[in-house]
Amino acid sequence: MDSNPKDPAKVVVVVQPGYVLLDVAVPQQVFGRWPDWVTACWPGSAPYELTLVSAVPAENSLVPREVEPLDRLDTADTVIVAGVQDPTESPDAELVERLRDAYNRGSRMVSICTGAFALAAAGILDGRSATTHWRWAGLLRDRHPSVTVREAELYVEDAGVFTSAGVLAGTDLCLHLLRLDHGQAAANTMARFLVSPPHREGGQAQFIEHIPPGGDSEITDVITWILEHLDEPLTLESVSRHSHMSTRTLRRRFRAVTGTSVMNWVAMQRVACARELLETTRLGIDDIAHRCGFGSAESLRIHFTAMTRTSPSSYRRTFAS
Repeated sequence: MDSNPKDPAKVVVVVQPGYVLLDVAVPQQVFGRWPDWVTACWPGSAPYELTLVSAVPAENSLVPREVEPLDRLDTADTVIVAGVQDPTESPDAELVERLRDAYNRGSRMVSICTGAFALAAAGILDGRSATTHWRWAGLLRDRHPSVTVREAELYVEDAGVFTSAGVLAGTDLCLHLLRLDHGQAAANTMARFLVSPPHREGGQAQFIEHIPPGGDSEITDVITWILEHLDEPLTLESVSRHSHMSTRTLRRRFRAVTGTSVMNWVAMQRVACARELLETTRLGIDDIAHRCGFGSAESLRIHFTAMTRTSPSSYRRTFAS
């Protein structure tokens, strides 16, 4: 961590109409005004100067009163685009252009949750991997096919562009950025201030709700059936037989609802099951493996590590209640 910081780095948070409050509040906490005991980590001036900007005037009730014009993006070192409640609406055209200009000038580009849609609209995610809230991953993939959407991950860094999943994953990403800038000790201090785990890897999986939204009641029934039989051997063919659909039709309709394949979704739910049991019980790894449908402790370790980038034992040490 720097003991003699230079001029504060300029962090600009983009706020759009319909913004998610926590997506704005988290960067404000991590990069904004801190209590004295946090600031004590940096003798002298604070390491960041934070500004909120919007294409909508401050007097508009759709955004916070303290927002400033978009031209503050011109001098930003880091740009953080907060999420919106409804990403089906296209982002403001001027904002998209300003984001593109900031990226071309070398600003570090960051999105929280559905803020990824604005970065994608500006072409900043083209050819890159990115994530967003799992609920909207399918829409991001459909709308921007040149983006590799990794909906299972908490946050993704690709060539200096950072995206995070749902609201709380934004905290993990902001702590990760602080860690990159000023070291692990600074991130740990801020995590204590936020009462947050100090380090969750970006590769850890998002927790996916059991029943994703969507109007396909037959797929919802399939999902319910899978969850009721998660401890049993499941294959695409067995799920297809239960659904009375061809495997091709099942694949297409299931991805339309969940944003991922049938068997990847099954694996994600099994890992989520294992995570819950690791956090809340003292069951052994073998028992957890069988209860969640992995069949063996080795299979659990392989899948769990692939999706969370940490072992079941390490996860339990960190998150067990």
